[in-house]
Amino acid sequence: MYQEFAQVYDELMSEIDYSNWSDYISRIFLNGKREIKSVLEFGCGTGNITCNLARKGLDITAVDLSEGMLTIADEKADRLGLKNIHFYLGDMSNFQINQTFDAVISCCDSVNYLPNLEAVQRFLLSSYECLEKDGLLLFDMNTITKYKKVIMDNTYVYDLDEIYCVWENEPHFDKNEMHFNITFFDKNEDGTYNRNEETQVQYFYAIEEIHHCLKSIGFHNMKYYNFGSFLAGSNEVDRIQIVAEKI
Repeated sequence: MYQEFAQVYDELMSEIDYSNWSDYISRIFLNGKREIKSVLEFGCGTGNITCNLARKGLDITAVDLSEGMLTIADEKADRLGLKNIHFYLGDMSNFQINQTFDAVISCCDSVNYLPNLEAVQRFLLSSYECLEKDGLLLFDMNTITKYKKVIMDNTYVYDLDEIYCVWENEPHFDKNEMHFNITFFDKNEDGTYNRNEETQVQYFYAIEEIHHCLKSIGFHNMKYYNFGSFLAGSNEVDRIQIVAEKI
């Protein structure tokens, strides 16, 4: 999954301020009852937030479903000389490890890739079992409002130095799905291009559905922020930041 896409991911996502995102997570950590020293990250991708948090002194265990993404993430950590990151190939909805953590996080709408509420429930249960007492679970999600009013059926063209990419959004609102049809051409040393095609699917969930899942597992003190702030979020904002506590 995402093997070829991993090679161009960082260039296509270059507008994301991962440093600011990491600082936001750190600020949320400060509001918890427990000092956060160890973090389990699901859906770490190419390791941008992973490395930022590790540079702040946190011990990170990072999990992703894509070998290609993990390879790039591991190379970044090695270049930065970060020894406090351990990478694992795994599924966030079915992950087990003989270790517990002060916090579990999932960033960049990774949870929107889970195909149904049963998978979301399994992710939340895995997170709960991996948390220490008073540990925090943090994850963000795109809302249905964002899919309907921002993402919609737009098409984007990226003409970068070594990559040409066409990104087509294909909504299926009757199924609560958004398909991303991605065609990209990466340049070879001889000037020729390789064509790659990939389709990714995200799924829409309402805050009420997530709240029910969290409560049924045993999480407490759930908070739903308008992402990037500590203001109350809703299904009407673009992205929500969810925080829950294991007591």
